[in-house]
Amino acid sequence: MKKLIMISHALILTLVFASFGGLAAKSQCQGLSQSECSSDDSCTWVGGYEQKDGDKVKAYCRAKPGQSKDAKEGKKTKKKKDKEEVATTDDDSSEKAEKKEKKSKKSKKKDKAEKADADDEKKSEKKSKKKADKKDDDKEDKKESKKKTKKKSSKKKKKGDKDED
Repeated sequence: MKKLIMISHALILTLVFASFGGLAAKSQCQGLSQSECSSDDSCTWVGGYEQKDGDKVKAYCRAKPGQSKDAKEGKKTKKKKDKEEVATTDDDSSEKAEKKEKKSKKSKKKDKAEKADADDEKKSEKKSKKKADKKDDDKEDKKESKKKTKKKSSKKKKKGDKDED
């Protein structure tokens, strides 16, 4: 059931997009004959030619460069728009560069902090190992000293026993 619904949605969307495809902006010169095209000042006739790959292109009428709707509004508005776009792209690129710089600084700080943490951990591990080693050494020293004192005391007792004899 779900598959059927999904397929129907896909078909509906396909039909909707296909129907809007015909609404693309058509040139006022498209489809004109050679005589009609040459009589219209905003159009020009392009003779047929053969492409490098061998495909043949039939002659057709097209709008002259700069004869679009934007050109009719005036070149000044287009220039203003272009300048605004350039300014925004420059701003965007400088903002992106600043963001990258900030990110790199942050990542460097993070790296330093992580490195410092790792160094601190290594130092604390070394200290704890040294302490453990010292404790082990101290225990061994105590054991050895106890053994020595026991030996000495046992020797003294033996000497005392021999003297009494």
